[in-house]
Amino acid sequence: MFSLFSALAVERYRKLSSQRSLAKQAAATSDAVANSLQDAEADPDLPPMPLNDGKLPDDPTTPALPEISQLPHICDRCHDLIHHNKGVSTPKPSIDSIREYLDESPYKNNRIYHILDAADFPMSLVPRIHHALEIQEQRSRNRRASNEKYSRGQKLPTISFIITRSDLLAATKEQVDSKMEYVRTVLRESLGKAGKDVRLGNVHMISAKRGWWTKRVKDEIREHGGGIWVVGKANVGKSNFIQACFPKDSKSLENMEEWIEMRRQDSAIGRQPEAFDPNSLLPPAPREDTFPVLPVVSALPGTTVSPIRIPFGRDGRIKPENRAIKPGQSLLLGGGLVRLTAVNPADTVMAACFVPIESHITNTEKAIEIQSEQRPYSGKILMKEGTGEVISSAGKFDLKWDVTESHLPSSVAKAVKDHGVPIPRLPYRVMAADILIEGCGWIEVSVQTRRRRENEDGPISYPQVEVFTPNGGFIGSRPPIECWSFIAEKLKADKRKRPRRRFIYK
Repeated sequence: MFSLFSALAVERYRKLSSQRSLAKQAAATSDAVANSLQDAEADPDLPPMPLNDGKLPDDPTTPALPEISQLPHICDRCHDLIHHNKGVSTPKPSIDSIREYLDESPYKNNRIYHILDAADFPMSLVPRIHHALEIQEQRSRNRRASNEKYSRGQKLPTISFIITRSDLLAATKEQVDSKMEYVRTVLRESLGKAGKDVRLGNVHMISAKRGWWTKRVKDEIREHGGGIWVVGKANVGKSNFIQACFPKDSKSLENMEEWIEMRRQDSAIGRQPEAFDPNSLLPPAPREDTFPVLPVVSALPGTTVSPIRIPFGRDGRIKPENRAIKPGQSLLLGGGLVRLTAVNPADTVMAACFVPIESHITNTEKAIEIQSEQRPYSGKILMKEGTGEVISSAGKFDLKWDVTESHLPSSVAKAVKDHGVPIPRLPYRVMAADILIEGCGWIEVSVQTRRRRENEDGPISYPQVEVFTPNGGFIGSRPPIECWSFIAEKLKADKRKRPRRRFIYK
């Protein structure tokens, strides 16, 4: 044992000696290099030595960017929104007050971006927005028609429609893009008279979370310039749209140099910011920065205090399940917040819930007791106490759109797709509709019914579903968007990839 410790001590002494000698050699080398550099600088015949950043002393230097102004102090409300995710909704301006803001715009060219939510599209559309804000009418299919109109000596503003959270519709960008014609058709019907025989080339579907088509909108805003107005209902994604699509920096070096020179002149003159005018509805224009302070983004509704003036140079995807509501059953959402029941008790309803709240299928009588708070619910309840007293019917909705072609049997669908075989006359039809829940999402509802015979007389009757909500509101319907078909195809492809189980018999 002693001899082992002695050997280790000798080896350690040798290592320390070698390290000390190397340190002395490194110090001597560094001194020699420093002396040679000083001699080179003193000799005028030698070429100049580069600086620390790689440039020569005589190279022209570019002006450094001025320091960006510090972030302003935030109020208690914004502090609670950012750090504690709590806040109180602020009063919203009416559509008439927004029109008064537009009348005071200092810009000749004004464009309104109407933000719509893909989750409940088109429920977030402001009714008669063209008449309420006195906007130019949509361009017709006549390409020779004038695209500029004036009223009282002022050029009327234009409008573009932005459908946010488009990643909720499908998993890939190509699948979402395939729904653009559907979006235009539904929007054209929702606009009513203003949407008759128009092109609707000003509709964009974007996803701020995934960055889909945000660059296109950002370039459009930058090229348009002038006044950009963002309008939409509460919690449709206006703040996220501003964060993702508003230009925040100059695109070229020439513009950046002009901006630097302008800031220098302002500093030399001592120009003060625009004074507040108590008779003006618009706030004063803030100082322009490369990255202006943008509004607070929060999932809580009503977080952006309006109006705001900005100078410019939610959760993961929902994975729904197509569930069968058998005769005598009902669908509950949020522990009784929404109840969906077939009007005909003999119908079997298929429902794919594209909503971020818990769904549950149970007996209709039990569902009524849960919604009226007469029976406890084991899942997550979103209703406040006493909400069961104000539950009422939001209406009966007709499933009047025929989607039989997209619900064909596998063998028939394969023959139609691969060989072009015409669709045979089936003894049934699949009728469907989308039930919209404002601010939450939609439910794709479909019912298989017997095909009506040609010699049968009488009015056409469609299958119906009835929805019950607090105060009978916040519900709408639209033609089926059929996003479940993308998920069904993915499930079939995954099923084909699974290896077969091989049983070994002994």
